[in-house]
Amino acid sequence: MKKTFVVLAAVSLFFAQADAQYYYDRSKNPDKKIIEKTGRDFDTFYFLSWDNNTPLSNTNFVSSTSYLGTKLGFRKRLNDVDRLWAGADFGWGVYKEYFPFNTYTFGSRSLSTDLYDYVYSYNLSASIDYFIFPMEKHVTPYGGLNIGAAYDKFAQYYNVYGGASGSWGVLIRPEIGVLIGIKENASWRIKAAFHYDYSSNSNSDFGYKNFTNIGFQIGLVKMAW
Repeated sequence: MKKTFVVLAAVSLFFAQADAQYYYDRSKNPDKKIIEKTGRDFDTFYFLSWDNNTPLSNTNFVSSTSYLGTKLGFRKRLNDVDRLWAGADFGWGVYKEYFPFNTYTFGSRSLSTDLYDYVYSYNLSASIDYFIFPMEKHVTPYGGLNIGAAYDKFAQYYNVYGGASGSWGVLIRPEIGVLIGIKENASWRIKAAFHYDYSSNSNSDFGYKNFTNIGFQIGLVKMAW
């Protein structure tokens, strides 16, 4: 009797383990819901954004917000989970500051004129973004990081004279933003994002040791597969 009980207990335990394994096996369990994507499975997107920026460093040279800027980029999905995307960005912007007519004294010499200061900024960077929700959602927030190179040209014009000098530097840009579609899995979306730019550009002619700014961009995104 005791042996029979032991055999029955062992058989019961075996079938319980088999049933548990069957239940938690996603591919064999008919009761467990498997989430599948509907419609097009996008794995790439391209965007073009209007970008405005406000300088944070060397504001005695240029402090005005630049409304003349553009960003162009693309992203490629790295896995089927639809969260991690990598790509590249190209951006440019123009900063301008006007100083009204004034008299400037340098030693024994004086100059009376108005001034125009400009910064022409260009950058190219590699990027990686992490999206919080799957890409087929209406709203998909994300956080990203760009690392690349920046070229800034500094120029100053006064009366009929002027001078300019440029330099290269390393660019680091953290970014947070969102893609918004008019429907689920939309092929066209709106991109809105805030970013902080730091570039190591230095320029002794105009007293620059780095160039930093904060910016906001908004534009169109085209999804592709």
